[in-house]
Amino acid sequence: MRAACLAAAALAMIGAVQLYRAHIEARLLRSDPESLPTDAAMMQFARAPGRQLYEAHCASCHGLAGGGDTARGVPALNDADWLYGSGSVADIERVIDYGIRSYHPKAWNLAVMPAYARPQPSTRESRLEPLSPGEIRDVVEYLWARQGRDADVEAARRGAQVYAGRGGCYDCHAPDAQGDSAIGAPNLTDRITLYGDGSREALALSVAYGRQGVCPAWTGRLRAADIRELALYVYSLSHTRRRHVEG
Repeated sequence: MRAACLAAAALAMIGAVQLYRAHIEARLLRSDPESLPTDAAMMQFARAPGRQLYEAHCASCHGLAGGGDTARGVPALNDADWLYGSGSVADIERVIDYGIRSYHPKAWNLAVMPAYARPQPSTRESRLEPLSPGEIRDVVEYLWARQGRDADVEAARRGAQVYAGRGGCYDCHAPDAQGDSAIGAPNLTDRITLYGDGSREALALSVAYGRQGVCPAWTGRLRAADIRELALYVYSLSHTRRRHVEG
């Protein structure tokens, strides 16, 4: 009899926990995602399940601490440099939902770096022509100069003409080379690099052979509440220091 009572009490407790969790998850989904980071209780609730989801689905690429992997072009998630959007909860959630070049119709699919060393640099843009090895070196030298490094002035001048002219680089990376987070075109004037170590050789490889990393779409594979909790956890990775300062 005692055992039956204990079992019933345990089941009741489990049911109460599940009801409480369902109630809070409903609040999470009804809330404006940008208001949640200022709600300490909601962030605390989301952090543990969000971390479990991150470790199960994201850490294999982005690393347990969100540091990314420049050898594979996997972006860091624990800094303030965002390739897609501004790093808001809604932006992060959109990436988780629909992915990057995932073939989902709502994914970020626009920014595909052409391979200028190939006879046909882009399968999307037929007007692009290949660049010679010298032109690729000149473009790299131009970027080197834009980053404030010690560059060959004459080569950088030629590279600027290629960048703004037949290379068509400005079309994605903007005339000032500061990129466009609305489509996922990186800023080329800073020293934050997605692929490689930021050396001339690494930049030349990107220009010559192109880049087009992929992130899967999780909508339909994870619950809506899971995706929001995961987005909040990823947001917290890049705001840990700020949270400590403000707290």
